[in-house]
Amino acid sequence: MILQEIFNNNFEVLIPEFFITLIILTFLLFGTFYKNTKNNEKILIIKPLNNLIIFLLLITLLLMFNTPSHTIILMNGALCNDNLTQYVKLILIISTLFCYIIQSNFIIKQKLFSFEINILILISLLGLMVLVSSFNLITLYLAIELQSLSFYILTASQKKSTLSIEAALKYFILGSIASGFILFGSSIIYGSLGTLNFGNIFLILSNIYSQGNIHLILGVIYGFLFLLIGIFFKTGAAPFHFWLPDVYEGSPNNITAFFAIVPKIAFISLLIRLMFDIFVDISTFFEVIFYISTVLSMLIGSLAALQQTKIKRLLAYSSISHVGFIFIGFTSNLIDNIPYILLYVIIYIIMSINLWTFYISLNINHKPTKYLTDLSNLVELNPALSFVIILTVFSIAGIPPLAGFYSKLFLFISAIKAKYFGLIFFSILISILSSFYYLRMIKIIFFEQISKNLFMDQIPKLNSIILIINTQFLIFFFLFPDFLLITLNKINFYLLI
Repeated sequence: MILQEIFNNNFEVLIPEFFITLIILTFLLFGTFYKNTKNNEKILIIKPLNNLIIFLLLITLLLMFNTPSHTIILMNGALCNDNLTQYVKLILIISTLFCYIIQSNFIIKQKLFSFEINILILISLLGLMVLVSSFNLITLYLAIELQSLSFYILTASQKKSTLSIEAALKYFILGSIASGFILFGSSIIYGSLGTLNFGNIFLILSNIYSQGNIHLILGVIYGFLFLLIGIFFKTGAAPFHFWLPDVYEGSPNNITAFFAIVPKIAFISLLIRLMFDIFVDISTFFEVIFYISTVLSMLIGSLAALQQTKIKRLLAYSSISHVGFIFIGFTSNLIDNIPYILLYVIIYIIMSINLWTFYISLNINHKPTKYLTDLSNLVELNPALSFVIILTVFSIAGIPPLAGFYSKLFLFISAIKAKYFGLIFFSILISILSSFYYLRMIKIIFFEQISKNLFMDQIPKLNSIILIINTQFLIFFFLFPDFLLITLNKINFYLLI
C-alpha cells in the first residue's frame, strides 16, 4: 500500500476498534504498576476495574451506533464495512458487556485477581471484531490468531489447576493444527487464483465455469475445504469438537461463559460471508460437508450430553449440538436462510447468557456448583430462580411458544424448501432426544430431595435483572418477532446487492 493511500480511508468506520485498542494499551500500561501492589490492594482495585471496563464498553457501544453502516472497503481491500459487520460487532460488544457484568462478583469470591484476564478478553474481542470485518485471507488469518492466542492463555489462567493447564495445552495444539489448515487453504486459493482479496476472488469465481478450467475449479474447492475445516474447529462443530468439553471444564467459570457466549456469532457471520457471498458460485459442492457435520454435531452432542454428570461438560456438548442446528441453514444453502441463521445464533446467545448467569451466580454453602446433583431441590432455596431456569431450559429444548422453538422452526422450514426431508426428520428426533438431558436437570431442581441442610448465597442484583429481562424476551418473542426479523432481512438484502 502506498503511504499516501492510508489517509484516503474512511477511518470513522474503525473508531470502535481504535477505541478498544486504546483501552488495551492504557490497561497494559496500568498493569505494570498493578503488578507491584499487595494482595489486599488487588482486592480493592479489581472490582472498580471491572466496572470501568463495563463503562468503557458502553462508550464503545455508543460509538458503534454512531458509525456509518454503508458498504465500504478499507485499507486497500484488507477490511470491509457493511450492515452485516455492524450488526455482528454490536452483538459482540453487547455479549462481552454481559460477560463482564455477570463476572463482577464471581471474580471477588473466587479470588481471580489476575489483571491480565481483563486485557486478554478485550484483545480477543478486538480480534473477533477484526475477523468480522476481514475482506482478505491474510487479515482473516491474523484476526483468528489474535483471538485464538488470547483464548489459549485465558484457558490456562488458573495456574495452580492441572485440569486448566491440560485443557490449555490440548487447545493450543489442536488450535495450531486448525490454524495450519486455514493457512494451507488460503495458500491453495492464492496459488489457484493469484489473489487473497475477497472481492477479486468473487469476481474470478463468478466466471470460473465459463473458462472451463477444471484444475482451477478443483484448486479453489480444495483450498476452501481446508479453510472450512479450520473454521469448523473454531465453532466447535463435529468431528472437530474434541477440544471443547475439556476447555469448558478446565477454564474458570467466567472465562468459560465468555467462550460460550461471545465468539460463536463471529465465526458464523464469517461462514455466511464465505458461503453466501464470496464463494457462492462453488457453495453447492460443500452442501454435503455441512450435511455430514450437521448430523454428526447433533448426534454426538446429544448422545454425549446424556452421559454427563458435570454441568459445564453438559453445556459444552449441548453447544456442539446447537452448532449442528445452525448448520442446517448452510446445508440447505439458500441465501434467504441468512436471517434465520442469525436469529438462531442471537436467541442462542440470550439463552446462554441466562444459563451462565445462573451457573456463575449460584453458590450453595459458599461453594460454586459443579455437578448436576448440586442443584438438588433448588426450588426450595430459590423458587424464582428455579422458574427462570425451567423456562430457559424449555426454550433451549425447543418447546413452544418460547423463542428457542421459533429459532429452530425457521431453520426447519428453510430445509424443507431445499427438500432435505430426511435431515428435518433426524433433527426432530435429536430435539426429542436432547429434551431428556434438559428434563433431567429440571427433575433434579424440582423433585430430588436432599437430607443435609443447604443455604444459598444471594444472587447479585444486576445478574437478577439480566435473568429477568432475558427470560421475558424468551417468553414474549412470539408476540413481536417482526422487529428482529425485519432487521435481519435488511442484512440479507444488503448482501444481495
